[in-house]
Amino acid sequence: MKMIYVASLATSPDRDSGWIDAFARLGYEVIPFCSEPKGDKAGVLGRVCKRLNIGRANKQMQQDLIALAEREQPAWIHFRLPIGFDRRTITELGNRKILLTQYFNDDPFSKHSPFALHWKFLHALTAYDGHFVYRAHNVAKYQEAGATHVEHCPPTYDTRRHFLSISASTSNSFLADAAFIGHWENDWRADCLDALVKSGFSVILKGGMWDRAIRNRPIGKLAPVTHAFGEEYNHIYANVTAGLCFFSKINNDPWTERALEIVAVGGVLVCERTEEAQSYFKNGEEAYFFSSIEELLEIVGELRNNPAGREKVRLAGHKRLLAGKNTVLDRATQIVKFVTSMQGSAS
Repeated sequence: MKMIYVASLATSPDRDSGWIDAFARLGYEVIPFCSEPKGDKAGVLGRVCKRLNIGRANKQMQQDLIALAEREQPAWIHFRLPIGFDRRTITELGNRKILLTQYFNDDPFSKHSPFALHWKFLHALTAYDGHFVYRAHNVAKYQEAGATHVEHCPPTYDTRRHFLSISASTSNSFLADAAFIGHWENDWRADCLDALVKSGFSVILKGGMWDRAIRNRPIGKLAPVTHAFGEEYNHIYANVTAGLCFFSKINNDPWTERALEIVAVGGVLVCERTEEAQSYFKNGEEAYFFSSIEELLEIVGELRNNPAGREKVRLAGHKRLLAGKNTVLDRATQIVKFVTSMQGSAS
């Protein structure tokens, strides 16, 4: 059976190849479609078009998807983060008797989201047959907005890209005491990293938007801050004493892929404490959670001074991860179950 998978298809970071592989393993002929408009104008006008998902390139991209659907006649189209598609396009696809689902890994209802980033999606929301959402608290929001079917589809990890490395440190030969790989946000993450540096801990920092934000701060010495993807991402988190994870306040995140990935590659997860986070791992036995800077400093110090205890937690955390159902294939199976039920009821 044919399906079209619609997403950015970017490779740095790679958020899509795992989904495509999983749907193929579940028996679908997957036709990828890139949702990034081609030929956007440069300059201010181009930036405005990109932010608002408007303009000639965006319109052409949507027309190209309709044309692809006309040629291939898929039974199902699945979107990841469809911020560039208007209601007219989604409705036209639905009128062709194509089942339409989407997975949204942003919080489209967040008051802290970039201005007008999600307006097209919110307007088209009720035209989809099924919504699979990253955050449990978004389920009610989607339903209030008129969505007919909404399921919580939690953060996941790709076993093809994140797996236990034979080079993971299990002794004192660590690259640093702590590492965080992720974007800057105007929350307490910089304060936490500052506190680690001021307390004498060595820190690795990678990600976007950091350099300007950390100027004249203790962690400013880590600039320029570059990105880390793929093997470099895995190697860092597998070879530091504490793999740090902060949650996006813009998206109101209580959990994220990064936490699972840290454990999957052989690192020790040290992340912000939330109720959802603590449902995945036992604190102090399979991972560590903190609610204050003082608690974070205490945890990193404990891990640095007790490598044997750290290794015990690392092994227990990895065992717990493998016992759960948190892979991309698990999440794809959840979506396919809905698709199959809908197609069965329609026949």
